[in-house]
Amino acid sequence: MEKYRYKKKAILWTLVLSLILIFLPGCGETPPEIVSETPPSQPGPASQNPPEATPEATPEPAEPTPDSGPTVVELNGQLRVEGTQLVNEAGQPVQLKGVSTHEVASFGYLVTYNALKQMRDDWNLTVFRIAMYTEDATGYIRNPAVKDIVTRIIDDCIDLGIYVIVDWHILYDNTPLKYKDQAVEFFSEISARYGDYPNIIYEICNEPNGANTTWEGHIKPYADEVIPAIRKNDPDNIIIVGTPTWSQDVDIAADDPLPYDNVMYALHFYAGSHGQFLRDKIDYALSKGLPIFVSEWGSCLNTGDGPTFHEESMEWIKFLDERNISYVNWSYSTKQEGASILRKQIDVNAKWTDIDLTEGGLFTKYAIKGTKETVLFADGFETKTFGHGKWKRSNDSTTYETENPYKGKVAASIGKDGFLERAVTTVPYENLKLHLAYTFVNGNPGDAVRIEWFDGSSYNLVTELPLADEWLELDVELPDNASGVRDFSVRITAAVADGNTRLLVDEIWLAAEKK
Repeated sequence: MEKYRYKKKAILWTLVLSLILIFLPGCGETPPEIVSETPPSQPGPASQNPPEATPEATPEPAEPTPDSGPTVVELNGQLRVEGTQLVNEAGQPVQLKGVSTHEVASFGYLVTYNALKQMRDDWNLTVFRIAMYTEDATGYIRNPAVKDIVTRIIDDCIDLGIYVIVDWHILYDNTPLKYKDQAVEFFSEISARYGDYPNIIYEICNEPNGANTTWEGHIKPYADEVIPAIRKNDPDNIIIVGTPTWSQDVDIAADDPLPYDNVMYALHFYAGSHGQFLRDKIDYALSKGLPIFVSEWGSCLNTGDGPTFHEESMEWIKFLDERNISYVNWSYSTKQEGASILRKQIDVNAKWTDIDLTEGGLFTKYAIKGTKETVLFADGFETKTFGHGKWKRSNDSTTYETENPYKGKVAASIGKDGFLERAVTTVPYENLKLHLAYTFVNGNPGDAVRIEWFDGSSYNLVTELPLADEWLELDVELPDNASGVRDFSVRITAAVADGNTRLLVDEIWLAAEKK
C-alpha cells in the first residue's frame, strides 16, 4: 500500500495542481475511457427491410491504461458536506458511485486488489462499501477476526485511490444500541488507524429496524456516542447514519437532525419493492436541508432476490443523478440470489468481461459507468446452468458442448428444431443488438440459425444466419419496434434438417442504448 499512502495535507497540493492543469490547454483532462469487454457498437440507420446480420463482430478492445491519470481521491481529496451536497476539497459537488460487499466474512475473498482495480478502471467505480455484519454467526460480535478482512480491503482501496465505506452492518440486532459499546470500540480503532486518510467514510449503523426501534429513542442516542468517538481521531471524514425502518425514514431524521458536521443520512431502496413513496421521502428530507447518501440499493426485490427490474431501476438512477445523490449497489457477491452482481464462475483475479456478470450486475456496471450504451444480459454458458442464466430451452436436445467451445470451457449445443430463449424487458431501451458466436457440427447446406424476437403475443423473424463450419462471431441488429416491449424475448433456433446436426452458440449478449 505504498503508491497512494498520502495524508490529508498532501491531498491539498495534489488538488491545487489538478485544478491548475484543468485550465491549461491540452492538460488535466480526464483520460479517455477504455473498457475491458467488447462494447456495443453504434447502430446504423433504420431500414425498411428486415435487419440483417452485421458480418463483423465488434473488435477486441485495447488493454486499459489505468495509471495514466489521477485517481478520484487525488482529484477530490477531503470530502465534506455543504447543505445537502457532498463536495470535494475545492467545494465542488461530488457524486460517488460503487458497490457493496455482501457479508464480508463470507464473501471478502472475492474482493481482491485486481477486482477493485478493474472496477475502478473499467466501471468508473469511485467508492466501495465493506458490509461487516454484527450479530450473525460470522459477524463481528462472534467473530472479531473479520476486522482483518475489513482492514485488508481498506488498505487496497487507499492504494487504488478509491473512497471506502466501513459499514457496521446491523440487521438482526434491530437497534444499534444493542452493541453500542462494541461499535464505539471498533470505530475508535478504525478512526485511529485510518483517520488521516481522506478515503474513509464511516457508516455507523446500516439498517435500524423493528417496530420498537425509533430515531429519537435508539438511533440518535447511539450516534451521540459513536460520532464523538470517531471525531476524537478523525475530525472531518464523512459519517453516514442509518435511519428507521431499514434506512427508509429519512423524513423523520430531517425533522430532528444530528448536531454534527459532515454527517449524511442513509436511504436504502430496492427497485422492485420501493417506488415513489420513498422518492417523496427523499425530496422532503432535501427540502429540510438533510444530506442523503444511498449507501445500499438493489435492482431486485427487498428480499435480495427476484428479477432485475430494469424500468424501475432506471427511474431510480435518473432520480438520484438529477439530485447528485451518491449510491452504492448491493451486492458484490456470487450468492445465488437476484441482488448478486457476479456469476458464480467468475475468476476475480483474471480480466472480466460482461459474461462474468449477472443481469443485475450488468445494470449496475453501466449505471456506474454512466454511459448511454448498456448490456441487458450476457452469457458464455460457463455455469452449465441454463436456469441460472434465465434461459428457456426447448427440450433435452439443448445441452452443453465442452469439446469445441468458442471461448472458455463451455458452449451451448442445440439440436434439430431446438431453441434457446431469453426474456428481458426493453421498455427503457432502444437500438437493440444481439451479439453471438456460432458454428455447426455435422451441418448441411441449407442449415441456418433462426433469430426471432417475441413482442408479447407472437414471434417475429429477424434473420436466418447461414451454415458455418467454423466459429463465426457477429452482431444482429433488431428492428426498432423491438424496443419498448415489456414482455420481450429473443429466441435462437437450430433450423436444421438432420437429427445429427448440432448448432453451437457461445458469447451471447444483448446490447442496447438507454432512452
